[in-house]
Amino acid sequence: MHIQVISVVTFLEGNTTSFDSVKMNVHFLILVFGLNIHAVTAFSNGVVTQACSSMTPSHRSNAPSMLVPPYTVTTDVSNYTEGQMITVTLQANATAFRGFLLQARNQNGPVGTFTVMGNDSQLLTCTTEGSTVSHTSSVNKSTIVAQWKAPNTNNADIQFRATFVQNFSLYWVGVESVPVRFVGTNTTAAPPPPTTTDNSSPLSVTMCLLVLPLLAIM
Repeated sequence: MHIQVISVVTFLEGNTTSFDSVKMNVHFLILVFGLNIHAVTAFSNGVVTQACSSMTPSHRSNAPSMLVPPYTVTTDVSNYTEGQMITVTLQANATAFRGFLLQARNQNGPVGTFTVMGNDSQLLTCTTEGSTVSHTSSVNKSTIVAQWKAPNTNNADIQFRATFVQNFSLYWVGVESVPVRFVGTNTTAAPPPPTTTDNSSPLSVTMCLLVLPLLAIM
């Protein structure tokens, strides 16, 4: 292959126009190759804080897929209270995914904080530290599990929303769990008040009965 390229270049040296055209094409290919390396690197490391709001990868002209996503987002509960921990699972139905982005959202945006489980996930800061989970590499994944902790104040109904990336040109945005309802403050029932007991002894009662007649005589 190296010998063939040298032969072509040697042949074209006598034709300045053709040789310049080849050089331009080579430079163009090098530029495209460099851009692709940068794009793949950005895709694989999962540090995509620029997508905090839209949750859409910066994959240039590639729009999110409109097909039914082959992935699901599920939770272990259907309602929650302040400060509660919820387990969230991202699951591939058939085809593995290479990248993902996960948030818990109410009507105002990302809420709560996550704890990652495993080396294939990392925390990102979107409005608050740990409010988003992303991938750490572009290896194929079939299941991702994370723990989410509800805030202690200003809670409301939420949905867990994820972006799944199958490859650079095929990805899904806004794959949601069923709504998780906020049911109020996590309160513990107060213990019943202690019952009072009469600590009077039989002897004290007897003394009272003996003293009362004497007081009446006096």
